[in-house]
Amino acid sequence: MKNLIRKMLLVMCVTTFALAFTACGKSDKSEPAAAEEEKASKDVAEEPEEPETKTEENTSDLPASGKYATLEDFLNSDMMQEQLDSQVASLEGTGLTAEVTAEDNRLVYNFIFTDPNMTAGVDASTLQSNLDSQASTFESIASTIPLAVEIENPVVVVRYLDSAGTELASREFTPPAE
Repeated sequence: MKNLIRKMLLVMCVTTFALAFTACGKSDKSEPAAAEEEKASKDVAEEPEEPETKTEENTSDLPASGKYATLEDFLNSDMMQEQLDSQVASLEGTGLTAEVTAEDNRLVYNFIFTDPNMTAGVDASTLQSNLDSQASTFESIASTIPLAVEIENPVVVVRYLDSAGTELASREFTPPAE
């Protein structure tokens, strides 16, 4: 279970970076380099699970049931807070920040353009296209949420907001139909 949560965190982290740099248009990588990095991140996520070891670090805030009661509990866990803080800090200086919140059965990613000048050149249709291109990633996150949280019908919501909090583009993702 703990390895599954780590893998879900990895997917969320990779997604955060992918969306942030795609939305900002700040990627300095060539197409082959970006494809190679994506393949490497998938390889990491598909590694066989290691045997679980009980340490203070990986068991400190996981409930005895092995699942969190709510998405909010999951996001407030020490493990998630550490990961989220790290990801938000990595966006510093890019003109973009991220907030991840829980609203009932919804895991909400808010990507906020902190520099008003950046949104002047941003087209909502481009942002929507970026969301569409990341659909399988966010659907995958939605499908893994019930493995870590006692929840039915999870939804991942991704929003791009300007510095005033006005929504520029958004989309909801649910697990793919089986």
